[in-house]
Amino acid sequence: MRAICSVVKNAALRVEGELISEIGKGMLVFCGFSEQDNKESIEKALKKVAGLRVMDDAEGKLNCSLADVGGEMLFVSNFTLYGDVSKGFRPSFIQSMKYEPAQELYTYALGRLGEMGVKVKGGVFGGDMKIEALHDGPINIIIDSEAL
Repeated sequence: MRAICSVVKNAALRVEGELISEIGKGMLVFCGFSEQDNKESIEKALKKVAGLRVMDDAEGKLNCSLADVGGEMLFVSNFTLYGDVSKGFRPSFIQSMKYEPAQELYTYALGRLGEMGVKVKGGVFGGDMKIEALHDGPINIIIDSEAL
């Protein structure tokens, strides 16, 4: 699993103009799954995402987790995170997990984040999503399950 975790003041996700999910202060997380991923292999990455200490404490230092500040998470599927441009300019998505198993893993990940105490909202898997976000910092952390 590969994730880009961005601290945001707020974020909103729409599909065909309809508001699907919206959060206040928290994290916008884009996640993608590779063909090698499974429920066991992404568990450590999910724990990292849930526990990231990237929120400001009272002194303005990145010392708090979402739970510490009562923040929310918008967790959005994004197969393009496994786009490979090593052989040209057009990305190859051969490493990205196929639709059905990726959808199952995304649903599992959403559930696990909720079980970990994260106030999490999702997107529409495979949907043409329009996302508006007010990034804070900017603070962006990349988590890759293969590196953990």
